[in-house]
Amino acid sequence: MGHMNAQPGWYDAGVPGQERWWDGVQWTAHERPVGAALQQQPMVPAVPMVPAAMGSAAMGSAAPMGWFPVPGAGDVRWWDGTMWTPYRLRDGKPRPDAFAIEPGNLGIVFGIVFIVLGISQYSTYTVSGQPVFAVTPILFFIAGVLWLIGGLHAGGLKKLPAPSTVPVFDAVTRPLPGEVEGAGAGWFPVSGQVGRWWTGARWSPYIAQKFGVRPTQYGPRAYRTSMIIGWVLVGLGVLAAVFGFAFVTALGWMAAAVVFPGLVLSLVGGAVTLTVYLRRYTMVLPPQAPPLR
Repeated sequence: MGHMNAQPGWYDAGVPGQERWWDGVQWTAHERPVGAALQQQPMVPAVPMVPAAMGSAAMGSAAPMGWFPVPGAGDVRWWDGTMWTPYRLRDGKPRPDAFAIEPGNLGIVFGIVFIVLGISQYSTYTVSGQPVFAVTPILFFIAGVLWLIGGLHAGGLKKLPAPSTVPVFDAVTRPLPGEVEGAGAGWFPVSGQVGRWWTGARWSPYIAQKFGVRPTQYGPRAYRTSMIIGWVLVGLGVLAAVFGFAFVTALGWMAAAVVFPGLVLSLVGGAVTLTVYLRRYTMVLPPQAPPLR
């Protein structure tokens, strides 16, 4: 059989005028007339198969996007056609790395910002001498270090050599981008310029964005966690602001060091919650077929 190492797709079925679906491991019972793909394209494929930011580099890549063993390592990681990503198969499931931050430069910038904020808050603590003011700089320092670790980790992935073996096809990673199971398959927008692959019968757990195609099997858990974090930030911020206003007479000017960070924290939490909700379909599968309204 000539497709033993081929990616999932439609291939000559050996019957004139017919194609059959190869799932990456074996032939399936799904057949279609030759040329049906041209008739099954969505009316408005708003997001291209290969994001524009990847450009011609992706087209000339040594390996197409897919799950590949990392050369010299013991894990299987998602290759987006141009570089390794912070997503790998772990415990039989596609999962992000502990510090999956993309792009890596964003992590470095945020890390520096949080550390600077931590230094600023530490100055307030040293002037006041109040133990309550020691909490904020510690939190900022921790956040800064975590962002830096994530940014540096993402940068390190770029230095790994490109895939040199055939991709790994596992049922838990599918349907992959490009798999067609019915009419109207293609990329459809789910949030701004972010698109998700529709096979013609169901949504694929992969999204296309400006820096590449990424898996989202971890999305439902990330969505719940992000919403919880957002509301917790709002609650902590409100409590800090209320505390500062309540003791403004006793604390004097130092009350501003509590009220202002509290207001900022609540605004950040509100922004996180709203943004995550509006972009929920980049993490969870939409409940209806495209186009989304």
